[in-house]
Amino acid sequence: MDRLRAATLSVTVVLAAAGCTKEDDVPNPPPPSPAVSQSPDAPAVRLVETDQADLHLWVSNQSFKDDPVALAVSIDGSEIVDRLFAVEHQHNWVLFPVRVAPGHHVVRIVAGTGVEKQERFTMPETGRRYAAIDYGNAMDERQRHVNWFIQSTPIGFA
Repeated sequence: MDRLRAATLSVTVVLAAAGCTKEDDVPNPPPPSPAVSQSPDAPAVRLVETDQADLHLWVSNQSFKDDPVALAVSIDGSEIVDRLFAVEHQHNWVLFPVRVAPGHHVVRIVAGTGVEKQERFTMPETGRRYAAIDYGNAMDERQRHVNWFIQSTPIGFA
């Protein structure tokens, strides 16, 4: 019984000490929120607060081979995303809430590995759209790819 009590006490001390670490001591802190523009002179396509977004754009790196990977995303030439994405456990989806006017648009995705994709999409007069971009690499460098899809209902993993 003394061993069990000692083991329990040791685990309790370790957990308590872990809860007391400073934020600077965390090895991989979460990335800061993207810059949000609230100026009336802001560009037509821009990052906004989540509840003000017309487009919920989710971005992820799904490649264990290219970890991390740089991804840059622009809509109609306005840069929305430009950062490194870690694969983690392939469940690392990052939300970018975007204000996009109704009408026809072009999204362009460029990976640091040279993979590029460009797609057209249409935003409706009312309602929100949900889109996902994932970077992948099946087995070798020739199979690197970027996927894009957009829909009118929330994405299942979000």
